[in-house]
Amino acid sequence: MAANQMSDAQLIEVLGGCVAVANLLGIRPPSVSGWKSIPTDKKIRLAVIAEDRGICTRKELFPESYPDIWIELRESASV
Repeated sequence: MAANQMSDAQLIEVLGGCVAVANLLGIRPPSVSGWKSIPTDKKIRLAVIAEDRGICTRKELFPESYPDIWIELRESASV
């Protein structure tokens, strides 16, 4: 599955489900299970974790806005 096609629900699933994602973010599991989409601030944190785990890259999860979020990726933005 291409990460740029990964839905928020799929991202939560590949990171281990609602309880695991809640633990990663330091919040309660019912908060995660109630999301229709991952809040942007939380998704940014999860993108770093997903990239560290080799699931997908930050660029794949934020193809339009990654240079604005992660300044260290800006150089490769023109590639």
